[in-house]
Amino acid sequence: MLEPLPDDARRDPGITLNALRTFVAVVDAGSFSKAAADLGVSQPSVSLQLNSLERACRVLLLRRRPRLELTDAGRDLLVRARLILSRLDEFEGSVDALRTLKRGRLTVGLSGPHVAMQRIAGFVQAHPAIELATQIGNTSTLLADVAQCRIDVGIVALTAALPALSCTRIFDLRLALCVPRDHPLATRSRIAARDLAGLPYIRREAGSVTRQVAEWVFETAAVTPDTRMEVTGREAMKEAIVAGLGVGVLFAHEADGDSRLSAIEIAGPAGRAGIYAVALEESLDIPTVRAFVDHLIAQYETPDTPA
Repeated sequence: MLEPLPDDARRDPGITLNALRTFVAVVDAGSFSKAAADLGVSQPSVSLQLNSLERACRVLLLRRRPRLELTDAGRDLLVRARLILSRLDEFEGSVDALRTLKRGRLTVGLSGPHVAMQRIAGFVQAHPAIELATQIGNTSTLLADVAQCRIDVGIVALTAALPALSCTRIFDLRLALCVPRDHPLATRSRIAARDLAGLPYIRREAGSVTRQVAEWVFETAAVTPDTRMEVTGREAMKEAIVAGLGVGVLFAHEADGDSRLSAIEIAGPAGRAGIYAVALEESLDIPTVRAFVDHLIAQYETPDTPA
């Protein structure tokens, strides 16, 4: 049977966790004074919290006289209070595990896995308790995924950091002219942009960072390439070059491991583009995200600038 408080009893704005902890502590201790000692507070503070909880519930939870005793409502709500506090303790334990990187999950988007996977492998080795998932996409798609919180971090090629996001440069990109292994230029290690004039040229699709940087290099060198066709994606570029449809431009690392191609560094200003770890600024407060970005920063190496 419910034992309501008097109608003129002031109703508190809501139930607090401190009040629930105090209620459970009083029941467990069997007295207000012992509960106060267990909680490390004063006895009047315990009384205040319990009275506040009863006003918020508008029912009597504990009879004070002749001895401390749960009412029917108090007995029912005690079970629920213990459940709430146990869930809170579980939540706090999860927070502690995340903060100390004993547990966690991270989703990373990649526009180019070649550079990223080497660095991800080091992070996974250092933090085996963190579950890491990856997804592949182009730069524009991954930037949208970061903004919409569909991924935690995007590792993408950019010509410059974006002001709306946290952008950490982790790898410098250099342009390379890619030709088949049997091409007359294949034995060269460097080439000037002006020497590309007249060569049948394959360009990347609009919006590609590779194309943006290549066009900047051509414009700086006052070169107009003899564009024969346009392809979408680095893999299509490689296949078109191997098929003899022309020469193309990739970032130097993108040709690594393909024995069919020869990559020739294009002389010119370095550092125009880079691989960046991109995240929401507020996401850096998440321990797993901060640990991952810090790991990428530690792995950043600037390549030597050719003489």
